[in-house]
Amino acid sequence: MPEERREIEAKLFSDELQGVIATSALEMGIDVGGLDVCLLVGYPGTVINTWQRGGRVGRGTMEYLIILIAQQDALDQYFMRNPTDFFQRGYERAVLDPDNPEIVKQHLVCAASESPLNVDDQVFNVKEHIDILHQLSLDGQLQPDEENKTWYSSRKRPHRLVDIRSVGEGFTIFEDSTNRVIGKVSGGRVFTECHKAAVYLHKGSQYAISRFDLDKKNIYAIKRNESYYTRAKEEKETEILSLFGSKPVMNFIVKNGRLKVTSKVTGYEKRIISGQELLSHHELNLPEQIFETVGFWIEIDDTIKLKIENKGNHHMGAIHAVEHAAISMFPLFVLCDRDDIGGISYTYHPQIKKGAIFIYDGHPGGVGLAKRGFDVICELLQATLKLIIECKCEEGCPSCIHSPKCGSGNKPLDKQGALELLKLLLDKSRLKATKEKTKSLVEEKLMAIEPVENIKRDYRILFFDIETQRSASEVGGWKNLHLMKVAVAVVYDSLDQKFISYLEEEMEQLVEKLKSADLVVGFNLLNFDYGVLQPYTIEDLKKLKTFDILDDIRKRLGFRLSLNHLANKTLKVEKSADGLQSLQWFKEGKIDLITEYCTKDVEITRDLFQFGIENEYLLYERRDGGVVRLPLDWELDQLVLL
Repeated sequence: MPEERREIEAKLFSDELQGVIATSALEMGIDVGGLDVCLLVGYPGTVINTWQRGGRVGRGTMEYLIILIAQQDALDQYFMRNPTDFFQRGYERAVLDPDNPEIVKQHLVCAASESPLNVDDQVFNVKEHIDILHQLSLDGQLQPDEENKTWYSSRKRPHRLVDIRSVGEGFTIFEDSTNRVIGKVSGGRVFTECHKAAVYLHKGSQYAISRFDLDKKNIYAIKRNESYYTRAKEEKETEILSLFGSKPVMNFIVKNGRLKVTSKVTGYEKRIISGQELLSHHELNLPEQIFETVGFWIEIDDTIKLKIENKGNHHMGAIHAVEHAAISMFPLFVLCDRDDIGGISYTYHPQIKKGAIFIYDGHPGGVGLAKRGFDVICELLQATLKLIIECKCEEGCPSCIHSPKCGSGNKPLDKQGALELLKLLLDKSRLKATKEKTKSLVEEKLMAIEPVENIKRDYRILFFDIETQRSASEVGGWKNLHLMKVAVAVVYDSLDQKFISYLEEEMEQLVEKLKSADLVVGFNLLNFDYGVLQPYTIEDLKKLKTFDILDDIRKRLGFRLSLNHLANKTLKVEKSADGLQSLQWFKEGKIDLITEYCTKDVEITRDLFQFGIENEYLLYERRDGGVVRLPLDWELDQLVLL
């Protein structure tokens, strides 16, 4: 607290204290007198901060000493391996965003208390902030005049409520037994650092968080003496709200824009202070935190994903590790702490339709950090690659890809996969070679697949078919597919290796299942099944990654072949029934028979697809007699990636 800092400074001046152990609180331009030694426990995060903290000593004519004890943090170890880089490196760039809406809100309220804000102001363009002014009026912080052209502050001295140390709302921490204030925490960190039972440190003493009042923004803690510390477990999602910029860089595209980040603390771990051994895990039920910010993201092409997996590496582990390492290197390029930066990794992001690594400002509204990252993305990834290569660990450690604030407990992480990913992103020749080798790699995998059900385990292939409640004649013809209604739908999942049936009331679950597929395979999907299913969803089903066997055969031959014909000639099997029989069963309420029939059709579709992939042909009988081959060039990776 400020008054405690003033007390410590006074005792240093009077020589009552011979030394002090502190966080960064004493670094900002404070002359603490004749200190001789500055002992830095861990690299402070930036060159500027290192010299600021070192500058607490040697103020007179006496000799002084600055010692840096490196910790396992990635940036610490980077400079231990590259000390010349530190001493030759200039100060980091300080970046800011004067249009950050959260900061602007507080400035406008303070400005209005000094001089009312008027839309006709010739010096300050009030009109640029009309939307914010309206919101502040609704919140009761500003009061508009009768004509809604001038705004007055509702408080006489709103400046006192502005926290210059963080953006957004703040919480106050009280000692529960005395109501003494022992600290403050920003709203963005309240659930990760001050959830119930969290261990909070203040002046060398441990406190356990006992309760908090979200409405009053108060947190209460009880003094304890524990041998463990706590670490929160967190889940996060991000949504792209708008796009500011996009550019190709070597083998990837990087974009930046406005994001909505949703985070939820789901639990916490207790770990022994000495050795960090896990003691226990505890669940928490806390509300979601949602804020808008600015970020940039690296799009991971599907070809790169395939190359990583073909090398035997873990795709999610690779991109997760790159995210951690890149965030740890971020302070090399901009004046910030790694805690100012957030990140999320996806193997598949629903808006981008591929994998992505998101890095964003950890402050609501953004403060300009992500824009700088977007500008220097190539240099950032090169520094990240250098960090991981130079670290001598085998599987990853805190000096390279582990993060002390990872909400998923640093799982999964794949160091070798991260190296492969960074090399692919930064090296065009490697990616070109990857694409040239893709066909043979996939063929080798497919030839090794047995039995039939094990279609390429890397992909989720869904084989799909629908049976309807009504015939075409009952709905006025084939143009009215949307009126036929679903009786039963069946899906076969190649990864789970099981059939799943869906009744009409389960169409929402069916659509979500189809959306999870790397490829949906069927027989007459595009012109029939999707048309029947489309009325049940607002999703555009034809945007799903789909392979329609009937459509492919029609394009090759110029005419259609039935599923039963192909099954009989190629697989030597027959369909168990037909569509007319299925319609009759529905009228009789025999849903189990329809499900059995539909399941058999899906099984035949699956086996035909597998046969075509492995043998590169299907068999059919010519109209004038004689069974012949239909040559095929189906390549699974191309069907999935195109």
